[in-house]
Amino acid sequence: MNLRSKLISLFILAVILLFVWLMIQNKSKKSYLYPDFGIDVPENYQSLGIDVSHYQGEINWAEVSAMTILDDSIGFAFIKLTEGTSLVDDQAMRNAEGATEEEILFGFYHFFRPSLDAKSQALFFCDQSKEFDYTLRPVIDIEITENYSSSRIVDSVYQFLEIVETELGNRPAIYTNESFFKDVFQNSYLKNEVYWIANYNGECEAMDLKNVFIWQFSDKGTVDGISSKVDLNVAKPSFKEVMVLEKIDR
Repeated sequence: MNLRSKLISLFILAVILLFVWLMIQNKSKKSYLYPDFGIDVPENYQSLGIDVSHYQGEINWAEVSAMTILDDSIGFAFIKLTEGTSLVDDQAMRNAEGATEEEILFGFYHFFRPSLDAKSQALFFCDQSKEFDYTLRPVIDIEITENYSSSRIVDSVYQFLEIVETELGNRPAIYTNESFFKDVFQNSYLKNEVYWIANYNGECEAMDLKNVFIWQFSDKGTVDGISSKVDLNVAKPSFKEVMVLEKIDR
């Protein structure tokens, strides 16, 4: 093979490699666009939001922000930050940066495990939270008992709330499903805390209570920029007064 033939062969190989590289890059930046939110959005609520974690993969927050269906758009987001005493969600930083860039109100939640020490979980969450400038009240996500009694869970959650409020200057809201709320919290000394309730049955009785401000109505939403199904939430008009932070004390 003469020199000219070798150069042509190398050029062709380079073009092929460049094409393959561009295809890989394009695949990694794939956009996910949907015709709607995948489910009817409950009426009479002014704010629509999502909650996300590593399960949603890498999110294109610009597409999330740009999506508008019948005047509904994503106005707030809750991002998983921590779980237990040692797990930090591997998409938390990226999600926080994306939400910040798109000026979407966001806050962090901690997935609480009753079998682990409440104080250690609270301090772990606070240490991680201090790295960010979030805009919504923090949240404790409690939806499993791990075979502990209701009274034990209530006491542990109370300890978590008290420590986070002391450390961060903002008392967390409590996220749970409606059955768990009724069984564990509604008749406890935590009944007057701020709540965010999940119920996927088309209605949420707890939203009639004055201290329940957010309803997670589906876990099968479709939102532009997110490759998998995502939780959808609606909030009362008073949501911003209660959940949006005017100032974050460090």
